[in-house]
Amino acid sequence: MKSQSFYAKRINPIIFMVAVTVVCILLTAALHLSTLELVQENERFFLWRSVLDAGGITHEGTPASVNDLYKKYVTQEDNHYLIKTDDGVTRFVFATEGPGLWGIISIMVGFEDDLKTLSGVSIVSQNETPGLGARIEEPWFTAQFVGKQGPFRLVEEGTSSMADEIDAITGATRTSESFRNIMNRLKVEDGNSVGRN
Repeated sequence: MKSQSFYAKRINPIIFMVAVTVVCILLTAALHLSTLELVQENERFFLWRSVLDAGGITHEGTPASVNDLYKKYVTQEDNHYLIKTDDGVTRFVFATEGPGLWGIISIMVGFEDDLKTLSGVSIVSQNETPGLGARIEEPWFTAQFVGKQGPFRLVEEGTSSMADEIDAITGATRTSESFRNIMNRLKVEDGNSVGRN
């Protein structure tokens, strides 16, 4: 039986691993570069859609609809978005975030021109449990803030009746409490920024 040489035993596998690694890196880099523009467009779409939702602007949910309405009504200021509609309504949208159960919850919060009454709330990103805490993205949950002013109290899902009550999500108490806490800490300072109480 012929024994393998040192080169065949040690160097060939290293050369093979380096070649495979280089090919994988090149393929991954090519894929990243070829999809970069599409990823950026999608990120912009989700951000603009969240701004419109928080500002109470109805849209079809398509990229074209969101793009047209955003460009028509929204102006990005230093640290907030200013929405002026054709009928003279002015609203302000601020980005804010806070801890959830499994990570940071990032939201857009819209205010009417009095900077106290909410025009809408939209989730930008979250890492909550699918089917439980992730239900904060469902329209029924975010819609319950429209027209209200904080601070808010949580009540059992489906039972809110007072202006300061918000339906908690059944089975997601910690996420509901976290979201309530984020909303209750909001305070618009000088019309330009969202502070925390």
